[in-house]
Amino acid sequence: MSSNEDSKVVSRLYSVTILGSSVVIAAMLAARVVLNFRNLYYMSHVQGAWLTCAYDFVHGVLYRPLFGPIGYGGTRFFPLYFVLTGSLSRIFGRLEDAGLILSAASVLLLGCGCFVLLRRLNVSLLLSLAAVVAVVSAATTQEALLTAKGDGLAAMLNIWGIALCLSPNNKEKRIWLYLGGALFSLAFAAKLTTVFGFASVILVWTLSRRFEDMARLGVATCLGYVAVVSAIYFGSGGRALEIFRVCASGGGSITYALEAPLQMIGTALEYDPVMVVFLVPATAFAFSYFKKIPTEILPIYFFVVLAATTVIFGSRGTLSNHLLDLHVAGVLVLAYSTSRNPAFAEIGTGILAAGLVVASLQIATDLHYDFGKPSRRTEMRQLVEKIPSDGRPILAENAFVVVQSGKTPYLLDPFMFRVFTARYPVLGVELRDKLAHQGFSAVVLERDPDSEVGRNWYKDVHFGGTFVQDLEANYSFSYSVGPESVYLPKATQP
Repeated sequence: MSSNEDSKVVSRLYSVTILGSSVVIAAMLAARVVLNFRNLYYMSHVQGAWLTCAYDFVHGVLYRPLFGPIGYGGTRFFPLYFVLTGSLSRIFGRLEDAGLILSAASVLLLGCGCFVLLRRLNVSLLLSLAAVVAVVSAATTQEALLTAKGDGLAAMLNIWGIALCLSPNNKEKRIWLYLGGALFSLAFAAKLTTVFGFASVILVWTLSRRFEDMARLGVATCLGYVAVVSAIYFGSGGRALEIFRVCASGGGSITYALEAPLQMIGTALEYDPVMVVFLVPATAFAFSYFKKIPTEILPIYFFVVLAATTVIFGSRGTLSNHLLDLHVAGVLVLAYSTSRNPAFAEIGTGILAAGLVVASLQIATDLHYDFGKPSRRTEMRQLVEKIPSDGRPILAENAFVVVQSGKTPYLLDPFMFRVFTARYPVLGVELRDKLAHQGFSAVVLERDPDSEVGRNWYKDVHFGGTFVQDLEANYSFSYSVGPESVYLPKATQP
């Protein structure tokens, strides 16, 4: 068999692998979405904070103050996702359902945006399909798919903004450019750090000497940014900017910021090995392609996102969800470089095919575990039903527990509470006093404060200060449902 025939056989094998893996992955992800929608498997305290912001918005509050009449606030979330979630809950009934539907729709549209972008850059149909499936198959994208958080929405708007700026229709180019600027502004409204799409297009057009287009997009997008910040400021009565100032750093330090590259690499290796399968060759391909042609959008976009993500990981509280844009950029540049460089064609296609096989095995494992998990939706309902309703607020580590009860959560985010009370201890006095005087009908925690791990968690990550000592002095364990443990005032214990 000649080398040409060998190459055709290998190419056919890769094509079959990509198509087969795509069908299998799509089916398994659809199953995971349906199961999660019914059972809320991944309802963490972070989602609880997002949904509480949506709950507050529905009840007329945009960004509750750090401390005020309804309790404690404090967040660095930008508003588009939770505003849309709150608005959609009027249609879908429950906040969590509206949030999950919005997340799933965002990831679906993210995949469509990646496909359109690659096709506009003349990437083959097969490689474009492989890239889309690779994008959605990583754990960081599935997190955006299966959780009520704004990462998928921001990533989707950002990719579509780039795609519109690359519109091939010269007659309508100006319209698409302004629409791209609008989407970049909305991406910023969904997530503060999602500015790399806009920055990349501006950089590419500057290098390509397209100064007129660069100016139009720059003005349109910056006006959009100003409109977003103005809406946040006036909608919150001026509170939001001060809240962001206090909470944005997450309580980080210069030393922690310098460790950002290690934090990012460690998070990727620990939480998303599928992403690493694509990211490592993508980095090599992007660097090789950029050396030859330094004005192409996707290699530049990849390095801008890589730099921005590294900076983001210099802030405490940064988790694997912040790897989403880097993963998307890596897969896109991998597919693009493979299509442009004949020397990369076979190996690049092989990497995508092999990566999809690895991803399908990981997703199959995750789906298997999903079938064996108890329903968090049911567990939370059972937990809330047992808590005494005596007019006192509930202090819950996961604010969604309180949302489930139909009451207003007293605490938005225990992580941010630790951050801002470490800087301004006087703000934490009210919560400490309520603990000391049994001002909560119940305290609901997700870790055991009697264990060494739990004590360190509630000292260094959530709540902080003397929280465990105050809890132990005035509350005692009553019962647990799933991961949540309920502590009731000692006077009410049998």
